[in-house]
Amino acid sequence: MKRLYATLLVFATAAAATGTVTLDSVRADPNPEHRARAAVDFAVTAERDAEIANGYTDAARFKTDIDNMVAAMELARDSFTAAGKTPGRQPGSFKTVELQSHNMLHRLSDLRDKLDDDQRPQLDGPIMKITEIHDAWFDGIMGKKK
Repeated sequence: MKRLYATLLVFATAAAATGTVTLDSVRADPNPEHRARAAVDFAVTAERDAEIANGYTDAARFKTDIDNMVAAMELARDSFTAAGKTPGRQPGSFKTVELQSHNMLHRLSDLRDKLDDDQRPQLDGPIMKITEIHDAWFDGIMGKKK
């Protein structure tokens, strides 16, 4: 039992020491493929943070989280390009991030429906940008092999 508590304490301390991931720390990753996957993970977290901020009616935090989400998705797209990865030739590299972006679009659509009518347009641009990135990945995965 003492060993279990000691192990949990070590994991809790390690988790606290690592801190939170920032978009700058994701950008600093030298491996473009790893950076792309980390950027999508960051975008998913930012979208969920935006939902929480909306629940607390924190408009400034909501806008910041949405902007970070879009920036992270653009970073992911650019990082895959820098790595020389294309969804048609290496679909395995893209499948997970395509599914994550697909789920993110569903959550964004639900979030948009929860917003007041005058607030909904602030999500139109981000949804369009993420849809564009997602569709490029999806079409590349499902398209003809060259």
